[in-house]
Amino acid sequence: MRPEHPIVLITGASSGLGAATARLLAAQGCPLALGARRVERVRALAEELAGEHGVPTFTQALDTRSTASVQAFVEGAVAALGGLHVVVANAGLAKGTARLDSVLEEDWQAMLHTNVEGVIRTIKTTLPHVRQSGWGHYFTIGSTAGHSYYEGGAAYCASKHGLKALANVLRLELCGEPIRITSIDPGMVETEFSLVRMGDEQRAKAVYQGVEPLRAADIAECIRWALTLPDHVNIDEIIVKPRDQASVNKIHRKPS
Repeated sequence: MRPEHPIVLITGASSGLGAATARLLAAQGCPLALGARRVERVRALAEELAGEHGVPTFTQALDTRSTASVQAFVEGAVAALGGLHVVVANAGLAKGTARLDSVLEEDWQAMLHTNVEGVIRTIKTTLPHVRQSGWGHYFTIGSTAGHSYYEGGAAYCASKHGLKALANVLRLELCGEPIRITSIDPGMVETEFSLVRMGDEQRAKAVYQGVEPLRAADIAECIRWALTLPDHVNIDEIIVKPRDQASVNKIHRKPS
């Protein structure tokens, strides 16, 4: 039932983990539906991958906070590519490091709307098509913040704990169907994530000072590995951190 080259839909594909996953799966011959709010970036990426690997691609502006946007993207992708097998629900963000008594409303709303509600929209809209294909795999991109807590991370931790619950419930509800669900939960990964969160390039760079963090390609490799395992194998979750990160608050930094 598994296709030789599964059709893969990736949200938040304009940079970071989404773009790295697109590059790795394109090299495996997978047709790709790439969506993001920065549509110029995903179009450039799609052109690059189609030229380099010859894979069919579909791109369109996608805002997972909007039901209409998600529906239009999924319907367009299925029509263009002929179906859907794999969904990488990657779109997510962190905003600010304020404590709960001073967190800005627009920041916590952005995190909850994107990190939880956006994934619900993505799953609900894609699931009929994945079921129709007869074989599928869902990937949610969580965080070590979904397994622990830290000061200044109330809304982000809440969103990632919520995402973890969502993935676990989906696995229960789809038990018996030929659809796998894997949660990828990274620690420190050097992407645009910290820049978006901090809003300042110097503060963002300081997050990784003295540490060799994970790279986006490392997370993409986790997705590729779990996807290519035999059909009877489901990797429920992968918690992956740099060697020098023991927890969200325990990090060994080399002196500068």
